[in-house]
Amino acid sequence: MKTLQPKTIALAIVGASIAGAAPVSHAATESLTLEEVLVTAQRRSQSLQDVPISIVAMDQQVLEMRGIDEIEDISLDIPNFTVNTFPSDSTTIRLFIRGIGQNDAQITQDPSVALYLDGVYIGTSVAAGFEGVDVQRIEVLRGPQGTLYGRNATGGAVNIITRRASVDAVEFRQDVTVGNLDKLQSKTMLNVPLTATLAAKLNFNYTQRDGIVQNKGAGEDFMNEDRQTLVADLRWLAGDDITVDYRFERARINDSEPFNQVLTDPALSTGIVAAVINYNDDWDEDRLDKVTSQRPILSSDQDIVAHSLWVNWEINERLRLQSITAYRDLDSFSPSDFLPTGITLGGDAPVLGRFETQFEQWSQEIQLQGSTDNWEYVTGLYYYRDEAFQDNFFGETLGSCCEVNTTDTENWSAAAFTQVTWNPAWMERRWHITVGGRYAYDERQSDRDNQSSVSTFVGTYDEDFSNFNPSFVVAFDINDDMNIYGKLETGYKSGGTSQRSARGDLFAQGFDEEEIVSYELGFKGEFWDGRGRYNSALFYMEIDGLQSSIQTDPVSPGGRDFLPSDNNEVLGAEVDVNLLLAEGLTFTLSYGYLDTELGESALTTDLGLSEILSDNLPYAPDHSFYSALDYTRPLGPGTLGVNVNYGWQDDVGTSVTDNGNFVVDAYGLLGAAVSWSEIALPDLPGTLQVLAWGRNLLDEEFGLSGQTALQPLGADETQIFGEPRTYGVTATYAF
Repeated sequence: MKTLQPKTIALAIVGASIAGAAPVSHAATESLTLEEVLVTAQRRSQSLQDVPISIVAMDQQVLEMRGIDEIEDISLDIPNFTVNTFPSDSTTIRLFIRGIGQNDAQITQDPSVALYLDGVYIGTSVAAGFEGVDVQRIEVLRGPQGTLYGRNATGGAVNIITRRASVDAVEFRQDVTVGNLDKLQSKTMLNVPLTATLAAKLNFNYTQRDGIVQNKGAGEDFMNEDRQTLVADLRWLAGDDITVDYRFERARINDSEPFNQVLTDPALSTGIVAAVINYNDDWDEDRLDKVTSQRPILSSDQDIVAHSLWVNWEINERLRLQSITAYRDLDSFSPSDFLPTGITLGGDAPVLGRFETQFEQWSQEIQLQGSTDNWEYVTGLYYYRDEAFQDNFFGETLGSCCEVNTTDTENWSAAAFTQVTWNPAWMERRWHITVGGRYAYDERQSDRDNQSSVSTFVGTYDEDFSNFNPSFVVAFDINDDMNIYGKLETGYKSGGTSQRSARGDLFAQGFDEEEIVSYELGFKGEFWDGRGRYNSALFYMEIDGLQSSIQTDPVSPGGRDFLPSDNNEVLGAEVDVNLLLAEGLTFTLSYGYLDTELGESALTTDLGLSEILSDNLPYAPDHSFYSALDYTRPLGPGTLGVNVNYGWQDDVGTSVTDNGNFVVDAYGLLGAAVSWSEIALPDLPGTLQVLAWGRNLLDEEFGLSGQTALQPLGADETQIFGEPRTYGVTATYAF
């Protein structure tokens, strides 16, 4: 580990906690206090200050003022949380919390950060955004959530909570956004009570934007956006105590390919492509905005259909039963050109890579939540199943580099979980002792047909896994405004195999489960008569069976296997501060620290290869921070709102091995927004809001991800750059 010791960090956090808890000389009125933040991180509504989890929550107003449209937009807003897109598909997201995540996107392996939409687990990271839903709040839970969230939450969980249909009143909202890059976005919401007990709600979203990198050749520009989403909600009040919600979702995404920019001079390369053609005259270490493709650039074609059903029965004031039933279907075509100019070498193949995916998932969860004078509990059963089929074509015109494979998978999982909190009557119920556990059973089966000039095989993988994840938390209320907690949390992710493996024996062998044990000490408090809020956490995690995808085929960059490694360590800290400096003026500051160390590797014995491990986990910045200043005040017939924010993260690696470990440089982004809202309109119901916003205002050139695994093709280093400066105006009419 590095020189900064756990004791040093602990003293700093505790010292800051005591400083924040010190009396403040300023007098404050009762009305001048920070608003309470309610979250459902523990499957019931609670104040964020009472939840013994390092959690960040962002409501609809915050999302609007920061110009956040999709989940990757919040990456810099939350320290120790990283979101980026897969190099071959800009709609496939990769989530990392505290350095734990999935650096590859495969149907034969699960992610390490669980993504939930209104309690429904999203089983694939392909097209897993939230642009189409009416978002009420986003919660990011940092650290393993093995008891309540179970499968694939070794790093943490992301909850997206939406607004449901309402029988109370007719509601309408229309947002229209215009921006640079010819961005046009329309969001329409209509809520209609059909009867006293039945309501319907429709959301239709349309987004179109030109590409970030202009293609002077044939076809589309790189990284444009073309998306349409329809969401229909129904709410039925089936009785005084029973509420039934149903949702239908249909989305169509036709974004164009990402642009993998070469950073080193191709004339110095010796790969297959470089030997045939000078494939990229447009190379540069700086971000390019114009290139010439030698073949037509294509768009992805992703079609999503989803159904969800929630049934809530309030049995009495202290007992509630909930059922969550869901189905999701995805059909996806994703073209991919890891070399940026779309070479064809005179052949007929339109792209170097092509991924065609069909994915279906079913899930059912039953929860029973209750409380007594001294006890609170939640218990439940969970069932999940998915089926997927994928055709992969890579390097179709590159001779020995060519690989064509199909993978067919079927996975199912079942779990039972319980979490109980005891609030003993002695000491005025200031102690809170929580014990939980989850037993999970997983079965995974995959068939692979690999045809290439490098290797040809037909393989089968069939394994089952089981695991019990306990958790233990002790929390103590120092007073009405401050509490501390200590917790032991565990997490588990089932094993699997690599659909990109170039060897049949490695495909059949697969890899074991990933397990994590986390120790956390936290403090949460409010001070300055409710005008200040300080939350902090210090944690240490041990990970065994860490699942990391690495290139194992020396000829084909598409040949990859998973490196299982034990005794990995993560030491870190998080601090979140909110201050109400004056009426309408709020300051936010968040900081994250990570010190990661890779442990022992089974690479040599299991894979028969020799690799050198990197020093740190991928996408785990040593330091990251976020700050924002928000100001609101009445102005004329409406309310003025101003937001200025800045987020920064340290440089990160992209692989657990030195081979292929591209380093993404540190970067920071400045954003701002000005709004005039709640403007009454003559002779019309409702109000008008006008919002001017900008992201990356300093036009920082920054990378999202990169690769050094393409030397066989002649591209020593490639990188996907993030969006340049973007800005626009959003007008909203609502009643």
